Amino acid sequence: MRRFIDERGNEVRLTDERLQHILKRHPEMAYQMHRLAETLAKPDAVRASKSSPKVVLYYRLYPDLRGRSRYVCMVVKRGKEYSFVLTAYLDRKIKGD
Repeated sequence: MRRFIDERGNEVRLTDERLQHILKRHPEMAYQMHRLAETLAKPDAVRASKSSPKVVLYYRLYPDLRGRSRYVCMVVKRGKEYSFVLTAYLDRKIKGD
């Protein structure tokens, strides 16, 4: 299990099971793992999920992904003691913008 700290100073966990999910569904993320901590700690935008009030999307723009600018998006479920990553993927734009 990996542990990160988000922009509010809260712990965010990435379990091995969720990491395998990310790599299976979004194989391009295998080359972006080093950006996860930065995306959580210094997001360009944080958006509430439309599907669940406890889920938040963290976005950070990187200009050098796949030859163009892309956002790393991390989907996190917030809990009382800690939060955990549901998934992560690359996106062209911030949802809701």
